[in-house]
Amino acid sequence: MPLLQDRVAVVTGAGRGIGRAIAVAFAREGARTAVTGRDLDRLAPVVDEIRAAGGEAQAFALDVTNEDDAVRVAEEVVGAWGRIDILVNNAGVIHYGVPVWATTVEQWDDVMDTNLRGMFLVCRAVVPHMMRRERGVIINIGSSSGRVPEGDYGAYVASKYGVVGYTASLAHSLRPYGIQVNGINPDWVDTDMARAEMPEGGPDWITPEQMAGAALYLAAQAPSLMTGQFIDMFGV
Repeated sequence: MPLLQDRVAVVTGAGRGIGRAIAVAFAREGARTAVTGRDLDRLAPVVDEIRAAGGEAQAFALDVTNEDDAVRVAEEVVGAWGRIDILVNNAGVIHYGVPVWATTVEQWDDVMDTNLRGMFLVCRAVVPHMMRRERGVIINIGSSSGRVPEGDYGAYVASKYGVVGYTASLAHSLRPYGIQVNGINPDWVDTDMARAEMPEGGPDWITPEQMAGAALYLAAQAPSLMTGQFIDMFGV
């Protein structure tokens, strides 16, 4: 039987890169998958890909920085499929080559609004639906930059340290409700966002499919006692 048979998953930032790979992998394993992002035109090919492979998916327009959007999408997914079993907070932005002391207020707000506030807003909208059922899985996509400081994109580093701290706090508070909250901290992942900074790529880069494999483990195979933890996909 597929690992996620009949479960309902919401993936943010699912139009490309890591989010797309996770959405496709979850649907392949039987999840009814809410493919979300700001651009419906970008989401449509992902939904088509999933459906062509025999999976079930639907696109939902979601700007994670907008509280009303987060609440609406959570309600729409529950209305369509009855519940939300899995939430993957993947949407993120970065401004390369900007140390924290040179970051503009606009750049700081852009990164924090998406990477940290956006994750908070979507969790805030989805968690009550999980609490009522006393079960659920939340997976937050962090970064190696949330463990090891980087000098050239300070706002991103600060946001990902926040993701790690928020995940630990959320896990602690939701454990009595049977909800697992974990995350993944990758190093460079071969996506359009990374290639914009390093077009030549790197031999040790993680593939989106490897990220999807880690997310699938957390969604379907992680021990029930595993919560508030991160899979660190980088070396010393």
